[in-house]
Amino acid sequence: MENRIRQQFLTHLSREMRHFTDQSYIDNFYELDEQIIRALQSNQLRLANTLLETLTLDLLKHPMIDEYHGIRLYFRGLTYHVSRLVPASNLNVQTSLSYTSALLKLVDELHTPLDFVYAIPVITESLAKMMSFISPQVSSDHRVLSAIQLIEEHLTDSSLSLSSVAIGVGLSNNYLSSLFKQETGETIAERIRRRRIEASMNDLIATSSPICSIAKSYCFSSCTTFISTFKAYKDMTPLQYRQSHHKKKR
Repeated sequence: MENRIRQQFLTHLSREMRHFTDQSYIDNFYELDEQIIRALQSNQLRLANTLLETLTLDLLKHPMIDEYHGIRLYFRGLTYHVSRLVPASNLNVQTSLSYTSALLKLVDELHTPLDFVYAIPVITESLAKMMSFISPQVSSDHRVLSAIQLIEEHLTDSSLSLSSVAIGVGLSNNYLSSLFKQETGETIAERIRRRRIEASMNDLIATSSPICSIAKSYCFSSCTTFISTFKAYKDMTPLQYRQSHHKKKR
């Protein structure tokens, strides 16, 4: 019985491998996949939508026994991947599992190219929400969660500050500052700075934009400030980070 099952597997594997003889296609697939993950991690939903749409259209064009087998498999795999990133100790793990279940059911209900394309914004929004649960310290206080959401939505807004977030959640600067630090282990300023650096990492890899332009887009006062802050967080300069990633791709 075991030998028969093993032979069945090898037969199926041989058939599947014939679909992917173009190595450049595979390289492009993995590159897009990595960029999608980074875009979701940095909450860049517009970029995630564009990248996922590109990958989806590529997969829909690829020959399969089942026309939508490849893209459905990928959507399910992406959902499982993000779900597994959320630790079991996380306060939002049950919510994450609910998102996972709902997304898997949605993917199984997609039957036409337009279904897949129209589902992309829903999928990326849900996966980005799950990604936001990954931080080891997640508050259950709705005011802190609202503050975190405001920060994520305004990373490229130069007016983002403790005061603007406090106004947004209806608390005084001092009270929000104390509550946020107690719940997350970070100050508002530290959270803003860290998330801007993390978001900039995707731009450094996914685009060819000049480093100083990326610094400006994330509201750093100067290119020098961006470089020194990036190095403090990542132990390398933005240029070194970009170059190290490109070397891995070769």
